Amino acid sequence: MTSYQDRNRLRSLAAEYAAIVNSDTMNARREIWRLSNRLQERTVPFQIEDNGSFFADLTPPTRCEGEVERDMELELLHAITNHRLIDDDRVFPPYCGVSWQVSRPSMCPDLKIKKVPDSTGRPLGYATNEPLADLANGLKQLRRDEFSVNREETYRRVEMAEKAFGDLLPVKIIGPHTLSAGTGLAHKAVTWMGMDNFYVAMIEQPENVHQFFDFIATESIEFLNWLEAEKLITPNHGEFYVGSGSCGYTDELPRRSVVGGDRFSPEDCWGFHEAQESVGLSAEQYGEFIHPYQRRTADRYGLVYYGCCEPVHAQWPVLKQFQNLRKVTVSPWCDQESIAASVGRNVVLSRKPHPLKLCSPTFDAAAFEAHIRETLDIAKDNFVELIFRDTNPLNGSMKDRVAEACRIVRRLMDR
Repeated sequence: MTSYQDRNRLRSLAAEYAAIVNSDTMNARREIWRLSNRLQERTVPFQIEDNGSFFADLTPPTRCEGEVERDMELELLHAITNHRLIDDDRVFPPYCGVSWQVSRPSMCPDLKIKKVPDSTGRPLGYATNEPLADLANGLKQLRRDEFSVNREETYRRVEMAEKAFGDLLPVKIIGPHTLSAGTGLAHKAVTWMGMDNFYVAMIEQPENVHQFFDFIATESIEFLNWLEAEKLITPNHGEFYVGSGSCGYTDELPRRSVVGGDRFSPEDCWGFHEAQESVGLSAEQYGEFIHPYQRRTADRYGLVYYGCCEPVHAQWPVLKQFQNLRKVTVSPWCDQESIAASVGRNVVLSRKPHPLKLCSPTFDAAAFEAHIRETLDIAKDNFVELIFRDTNPLNGSMKDRVAEACRIVRRLMDR
C-alpha cells in the first residue's frame, strides 16, 4: 500500500505534469510532429536526448520510499525537468503509462557481459565472452523459452497509480514491447559471436549465418504473434519514442476502424529496425544476410523507422524495399547529400547532428549553427527532424548551452 508521504509526493508531481501535457504549448508541439510524420508539412521538429548525466545532475532528488512509487516519481520528474530546462519539441502523453510486465527470455543463456565504467563511473564500455565464436558448433546453444506476462503485477501497479493520483492524471496500460520485437538482429550476431567472427563467418560459413538469423527472426515473429494473441499490443502512435530517439506522434495509425474490444495488431503500430553492426558490410551483403530477416517482422507494421548509427546512404537501394518505411536515420557518418537526393519527399530524414557540436569542452555557437544550417540547406526539399543523440558528456553545467542551442535551432526554423 502506498504510504501517505508517497501518495502526496506523487499527487504533487502528477498535477504539475498534467498541467504541462494539457497545455497549449504541448498541443502546438504535437501538431509539429503530426505534420512532419505524415509527410504533410516541413516543420522540422527537434529533440535533445540526455545520454550523459544532465538529468541526473539537475533533477530534484526522489522522496518516495516504495520501489514502484519511486519509479513513477522518477518518470514524472524526468518529464518535468525536461520541460523546464530543454526548450525542444519533446511531447509527453496526457496520462501515466504503466507497461505490461512481460518476460522475453534470452536465446543465448551462455552469454556473459563484463562492463567497465568510464571516467564518471557509468558502465558504458563492455565486452562479452562470445559464446558463439565457433558458430558451427555454437548454434546448438541457442534455445527458445516461453514468453510470459504478469498481469496481476501490471494491474496492481495500475491500481496503485489510480488510487494515488488517478483523479489528476489518467492511468493507462501500455505495450512498449511491440515497437522493437524484431530489433537487434545484427547486434545479437556481434554480441554473441564477436564482430570479427561474424564477418568471417559470412564468407566461410554463410549457411550457418543464415541459420543463425533464421532462428533469431523466427523468435521475433513468435514474440510478435504472442503479443497480439495475448492482447498485449497497445497503440504507439501517440507521444511515444520510436526508433533512435524520434517521436511517433501521428494521426495516420491505425488505418482501420477499431472499436472497443478489438485486438490491436502490428499493422496498427510503429516498428523499429536497425543494423548498426552492419557498418562494414556492402549493400549486397546487408541485402543477403540481414535485410530479409528484418522484413519478416518489419513488413507487418503500419509504419517503420529504420536505423541508428549506421551510414544508411550506401544501403538505401535495399532499405527502400521495406514496406511502410516512414523514417530513416541520418547519422553523423552518413552522406547527407546522397540520402537526401535518394529519399526525396517519401521518407522523413531523422538527422543526428554530431554530438560534439553540443557537448565538446567548450560550446562554439557559430560552429553549432553552421552545422545545423548545413543539414537544413541540404535537406531543404525533404522532410527532416533533428534528434540530438550520444550526448554522453552532457552534464548539468552545460544547462546554459543547451538553452542556447534550442534558441539557435528555433531561430533557424523561424520558430
